[in-house]
Amino acid sequence: MYSKADRPFFAAIFMCVVAVTALFLIINQKAYCKTTALPFYEPERIYYFMDEPVVTAARFSQPTSQAPSTVMVITAKMIRERGYKNLVDVLEDLPGFDIHKHIGGQAGGTYVIQRGLWGNNKLLVLKDGIRLNPENGSNLVYGNQLSLGDIKQVEVMYGPSSAIYGADAYAGIINLITKKVESNKHAEIEVSGGNGDTVEGHMLVQARPTENTYLHIYAHGYGSSGFDLNDIYKGYHYHHPTLGRTHFYDPNQSFDIQERDMDLAIKAGWKNLEFEAIYLSTHQPTNIAAPYNTGRTQHSRDRVELDTWDFRLSHTLSLSERFQAITRLKGQIYRMDPHSRYGRKYFNNYIYERSDMFGLEEQLRFDYDRGKLIGGFIFKRISTMPYLNSRNPFDEGDTYDDFPIKEVITSDGKHIGIGPFKEHDYWTYGLYLQAHHELTDRLSLFGGLRFDWETFTHHDSLNPRIGLIYTLEKGETIKLMFGQAYISPSAYFRFKAWVDNNYAHLPPSTFGRNLDPEKVSSLELSYSKHTKRFFLNLSTYVSRSRDSIQEAGSFIRDVFFVTDGTQEKATVELADNVGRLTNFGIDVSINYKFSRPFILNFGYSFINSRQHLRGHSFDGPKISNHKLMGGITGYIGDHFSYNLRCRWRSEIHTSPTNTVYHGSTIPGIFLLDANLRWLNLLPGLDAHLTLRNILDSKYFTAANESGDPTNGASLPRVPQDPFSFLIGLSYRF
Repeated sequence: MYSKADRPFFAAIFMCVVAVTALFLIINQKAYCKTTALPFYEPERIYYFMDEPVVTAARFSQPTSQAPSTVMVITAKMIRERGYKNLVDVLEDLPGFDIHKHIGGQAGGTYVIQRGLWGNNKLLVLKDGIRLNPENGSNLVYGNQLSLGDIKQVEVMYGPSSAIYGADAYAGIINLITKKVESNKHAEIEVSGGNGDTVEGHMLVQARPTENTYLHIYAHGYGSSGFDLNDIYKGYHYHHPTLGRTHFYDPNQSFDIQERDMDLAIKAGWKNLEFEAIYLSTHQPTNIAAPYNTGRTQHSRDRVELDTWDFRLSHTLSLSERFQAITRLKGQIYRMDPHSRYGRKYFNNYIYERSDMFGLEEQLRFDYDRGKLIGGFIFKRISTMPYLNSRNPFDEGDTYDDFPIKEVITSDGKHIGIGPFKEHDYWTYGLYLQAHHELTDRLSLFGGLRFDWETFTHHDSLNPRIGLIYTLEKGETIKLMFGQAYISPSAYFRFKAWVDNNYAHLPPSTFGRNLDPEKVSSLELSYSKHTKRFFLNLSTYVSRSRDSIQEAGSFIRDVFFVTDGTQEKATVELADNVGRLTNFGIDVSINYKFSRPFILNFGYSFINSRQHLRGHSFDGPKISNHKLMGGITGYIGDHFSYNLRCRWRSEIHTSPTNTVYHGSTIPGIFLLDANLRWLNLLPGLDAHLTLRNILDSKYFTAANESGDPTNGASLPRVPQDPFSFLIGLSYRF
């Protein structure tokens, strides 16, 4: 286990490695310069910031500058150079994102907030257009199962896009585009290991048996014992309302952040037919931020295990040179292991949910001389088992009969039965149309509209987007964009139920209430410029969301719980549409390449976020007003590259109910990372060393929620990892 005393040892190793490598390169400089047989590595000497084609913004390929959205593109080359291992690594270096790691697998693994719109169900993540978010609306877990070993580029789209993607394309969209199968056969393998008992590896195999067929197989695994945060943060205390100054964590308990993740991807194609399957698995701890004496615990047994299987079968029919029809059959299976649990001091809370989806989409594309039209319809059948807590393990059945509350008696004497929690089936339908038209050689107009309807609560949603793109010169554009999006109330908010003595959370429908969709509108003005050496994007935006769902949005007091013939006075909390959020911000991204392969990147974000909740207005929690990131990438000779990057963020705003900060701020932080690569040690063999938090800073990020510690529900802040390293080898053949 890494400790502060080990820091000089690791620093000495690092300096020795750098010194030996530099000496080796100097001695062998002439030999390296004479090397000619480097076909795979030759592109490392070239760096382009030209108009990369993207598909996410409009669902057809187009230059980034002409895409009807602000889109950041991270290429496979950048991924290798900077040592990115998973999606969160990429997002940490992009403007407009607040990242909070280790919030707990149940809540989403890592909190990813784009432009102030927080909630891990508010960002739609795709892989080659296949939805990775659970179809029942639960949080996507941002862990190491969202790996990058088979990714050609990551397209990060900013702004609401329900007009073309439907529900949950709320804050933005991330699309992981896999590498194309371009040769008869290609394979690569990578293995890494580091402190915290971390082991990671992936394998990619691609082949073209015939001219019209291809195969793509990818497998990745990650395991880590993490760090004993209780030992690292043992000097930290907080003020408990009744106990006074106390340890933040139980001094007699280890506090480990163990994680086991896996992902698989299979793609196969024959002529115009394509099959794709994706498997994601994550095993992560819960209760990460549980402080001492709040009733919650953190042991290795307190874990959530989630598995997601996605399938898609696609067929493309070219009716003419201008007209295409694309048919997609899709499905998803999402499971929380019934032995997952959420620990308490005196008992275990087992947690469980699941959902299945089957759907069909028909999309029509028409190209004409000055533009494109895309339209289609989609329907999905979703079956979901409610999210539940229980003191006993769950079985795999379609009903849950063991909920301890059998009846609720309201203050006016009304008796409400709490029957078995059952699987729910419902349908969603969508109909959409979008157009991209060139008014002149410099001015383009885009617009889109989508209508969605859901059978469970019979709500519908109509979402437009529209804008103008003006081209100053090739690769230089100004965009004015407006869009709306919505999120259907998830099964988590609709059905979640638990009870703890005289306090419970019950579904809103128990008391005859329904949840409305959350909605957001955004207006953005953007300027971008692409050249071979230079990239600049400057965006300013304002967004307003309404009907935001709060997990404890409203309360019903002075009710009685009936449990096995006994009655007890109690309080019930319900999810409710009670929140509003207003965000205004500026994002800046700059990349510049000097004459040699010496690349600088810089990003800056400013955001003013205001939360409106139950008649109160305060700074949006979990948000930093200012974020700054920068990096440098360079090559020494033909066989060594380095990347050094830093991130700074200002203080993080908290909720007024936060038990440590009470609406004030968590201190800001400055972090320094590095990635070193030795290329072609042997033909096709690379080595890499990735260093995180080089300064070994001790810092906190915002937690998933916060509340009153007297009822054991305090999650005020999350400790973060110390210095870590990962060293590995990759081989391509």
